[in-house]
Amino acid sequence: MLKGLAQWGQELYWTRFGDQRFGLAPPAGGDTGLLRNGFAPCLLTVLRLAAHQEVGRRAGLDLAAALVRAGHPARAVELLRSGAGRSAPEEDLARLARAADEAGDLDGARVLAESLTDRALRDSALVAHIPAVARAGERERAADLVRTVRYPHNRPRAWAGLAKAVADGGDFPAALGYAARAAECADGGAEMGHALVTAVGIAHAAGDPVLAGTFADRVEDLVRREGRTGAGQRAFLVAVLALEVRGGDLDRFDAVLRSVARAAAAKAAEEARAAAATPHAGDPGPDVLCLTVLARPSPHLDARIVPELIAAVAEDVDRQVALALADRGEELLRGDAGPAGFALRAAVTLLLARHGQVERAMALADRIVEPDLRLARKAEVVEALARSGDTDRAEVLTHAFADRRARSRALMAVVGELARRGETARAEALVPAIPDRWGRGEALVDVVGALARQGETERAEDLAHTIPHARTRARALAALVKASEPARARRLAARAVLLGGWPMVLDGLEEIAPGGALAIADEMTARRPATRAPATEETQRRGGPPGRRP
Repeated sequence: MLKGLAQWGQELYWTRFGDQRFGLAPPAGGDTGLLRNGFAPCLLTVLRLAAHQEVGRRAGLDLAAALVRAGHPARAVELLRSGAGRSAPEEDLARLARAADEAGDLDGARVLAESLTDRALRDSALVAHIPAVARAGERERAADLVRTVRYPHNRPRAWAGLAKAVADGGDFPAALGYAARAAECADGGAEMGHALVTAVGIAHAAGDPVLAGTFADRVEDLVRREGRTGAGQRAFLVAVLALEVRGGDLDRFDAVLRSVARAAAAKAAEEARAAAATPHAGDPGPDVLCLTVLARPSPHLDARIVPELIAAVAEDVDRQVALALADRGEELLRGDAGPAGFALRAAVTLLLARHGQVERAMALADRIVEPDLRLARKAEVVEALARSGDTDRAEVLTHAFADRRARSRALMAVVGELARRGETARAEALVPAIPDRWGRGEALVDVVGALARQGETERAEDLAHTIPHARTRARALAALVKASEPARARRLAARAVLLGGWPMVLDGLEEIAPGGALAIADEMTARRPATRAPATEETQRRGGPPGRRP
């Protein structure tokens, strides 16, 4: 394991790695000559100058999506075909079609979908397009589009998407009818599971627990029959259990636990029979063949359903139900949870911390043998406790960490939660206690955003310019852009681009500088060859051509 990866966690570790590799920011105020006036042309000039900076692998696709949202789907397609996307241009076009749907550009989405030559991707784009058409008020047209879906295995998902869109509009009887159509045309497997889970959700929203229970029974039967090991099938039952558990109904969850216990007992008995059937030294007749006839195993449920469910409901379940789930999880841990044991212990630990049971959570964390993983779990406990609102106790717990990385991570979580709750003075005062220099800057991003939302933009900008790493400071300035008036927002966005590249300001760029995404695309396509060589396996593995920084 990479040094420090456990304590920081995957997301923070790689963000820190990238920011440190990007380098430190220049002294504050070094860009005042270029950005003195802060007019839109100034920002557009900076965007054009920065168009050829080295950026992340997804930046080209993100820019294309921004062009689609700005009403330029043809330019987005041209950008991808010039080589700005990844090595799968058809998949990128399918993502653009979905971006157009999300932006409400139904005609653009239709054109993008029809431009796909891959029939499977074109079918998938159509399935994603149908709910957008229904949400736009064209339900009958959406239903007609379902009938044009080419492949039969995609039709249940199309009907289910239409059902959910109609349910979101409040017409539950019609939505249930569409959900029933989805279940009728599904042959089984993932298509049937998706359709039934949609029907369960609609029945719950409609206030019909009997019908919801009927659909939920069918989901459970499907998972028992077809999904003993598949993660996709487990997800269907987890979704159903989450709906029931959030409502305080633990009956089906208890049945799952009994099935898991029976599976563990059956496995232990099978291992015992196998051991008994193994020839031992001194056994007579070594050439005699002995056969042991085993009973056909019953369709037990996968134990991994339990931690996945607990993780799914940890943030929004009632405290009393949460403690009941934790009791059941700990009981399972005292037995044989099998391969699900590590994930189950983590899920129960964070559930307890999220609902204020710190002592029980820390006791579970102390059972982890590996020191770095134990420290990481304790830092996660502090994070969960801070998210629950108990920032005082979370701050106290951070002082018990001797490891500077774990302490930095825990303190960053406390600072972030204080900032989100509007306690900016206390959050800012806690930042210097973070041992890691990058961690102090990253924590200030949350404080800057909170100050901006409170209207203290001058203070927020001054604080942003104290952040040492260039890309971290750029994120802080980008957060400040969203809360600033247009002229100031353009000036701050230009500084963020100079520090961290144009991807920093794509979100919301058109609101402060119409044509900004188009300016970047024009500059990129003007200097980029129209075609590129297909990516080799080695190029795909490394994430880009030799010599490029990921």
